[in-house]
Amino acid sequence: MAYSLKWNEKAIEDLRDLDGKTQKKIIERIKEYLPEDPVGLGKPLKGMFKGLYRYRYGSYRIIYAIDQREEAIMILRIGDRKDVYDKPGM
Repeated sequence: MAYSLKWNEKAIEDLRDLDGKTQKKIIERIKEYLPEDPVGLGKPLKGMFKGLYRYRYGSYRIIYAIDQREEAIMILRIGDRKDVYDKPGM
């Protein structure tokens, strides 16, 4: 069972801040792997981010939420591991 992907506007803005080659690789990685097993591939976050997951791609982190009922993944933010959790809107 593959989950559908939904993109938050903030995640799209985050992608636009990256160079084209990195954008393409991250999008391909998300589309290819994440919909198949979002819980198994991701790591649940703690604290104020409880209920969200992160997927690692190199030094980048993809922050997302899973809606089990609708079988959908909402991509919320994308960024370098050193500052993705500090971005406004997180």
